[in-house]
Amino acid sequence: MAYRVAKLGRLRFFTLTASLVLALALLALASLSVGSSMIPVAEVLSCLSGGGCGDTTRLILSLRATRTAVAVLAGGMLAVAGALMQGVSRNPLADPFILGSSSTALAALSAAALLDIGVLAHRHLSITIAFAGAMLGYFLATSISMVAGGAGLSLILSGVAVSALFSGVSHVLLYLLQDRLRTPYVYLLMGSTSGVLERDILYLAVPLALSPAALLALGIPKALNAYLFGDLYAAQLGYRVRLVTTLSAFVACLLTGASVAVVGIVGFVGLAAPHVSRMLSGTSDYRVTLPLSALAGSSLTVFSDTVARAITLLSARGEMPLGVVTSIVGAPFLAYLIVRSGRG
Repeated sequence: MAYRVAKLGRLRFFTLTASLVLALALLALASLSVGSSMIPVAEVLSCLSGGGCGDTTRLILSLRATRTAVAVLAGGMLAVAGALMQGVSRNPLADPFILGSSSTALAALSAAALLDIGVLAHRHLSITIAFAGAMLGYFLATSISMVAGGAGLSLILSGVAVSALFSGVSHVLLYLLQDRLRTPYVYLLMGSTSGVLERDILYLAVPLALSPAALLALGIPKALNAYLFGDLYAAQLGYRVRLVTTLSAFVACLLTGASVAVVGIVGFVGLAAPHVSRMLSGTSDYRVTLPLSALAGSSLTVFSDTVARAITLLSARGEMPLGVVTSIVGAPFLAYLIVRSGRG
């Protein structure tokens, strides 16, 4: 699958951005309305605008607003991480979930919690541990791929192997931890916003805001545009290829680790969102795809979280994990991309 770096007019870029922001706002509104107790959209709008609103409704909306904000941030983080990993690997099938970074982040966090369950109560510490795990997963996948010759699908197959291994490790560790966990461990394995707290918004917002800002300040998006055409081409333009790829991978793993530490593993958002942004914009220019990917990822995650809660209304067995819905959406998308890349 070829990347196409084409210029995008400012008007079209702002139009796409405004459209995605509007879609995200509508999805967030639906997210506030849907839950174990349905709240009419008109009542939600009235409450948000400071109109008449009962105390019970206000409390419910406060809790849902936290979940919605976390879904927005986590989705944006995974999307940006996916876009960066696709750029660094020059592989359109790459994302944190497929390359194993999500699984190794959770495995590292689970191992630390097994030693001291108090780790989970300190978000900054759990994010640091999950980040280290994500870096380990990325390093393992790329190392195995290089040993295998670095052919087209070798990175993806290496990532699937790493993901499968550490997913199994995570299952074992969390099974041992289940009596000491505050929430069902399946929520960590498949992602959920049900146990998030208001303080988690800050822990996600800071890396999501600072990481892309740092990349822009260092000129990484333009460097990745050149890197898409090969190491030699990027070097001829004066870019330090090793530094560019290392910084990009570092940021991708940081965003992945923070997301896993707060909401658990949410698959395929990092794969689908960058491709949606490229399809909408018609370009692989990272100055365009990074912000559009973030908005697309946020929209997909909020939509999936809302659908998961809506399905829960049909059952009394507890809430469905977020990752179930993103997998239903993302897995066919992955199959489509594999078929399309195979056809050249």
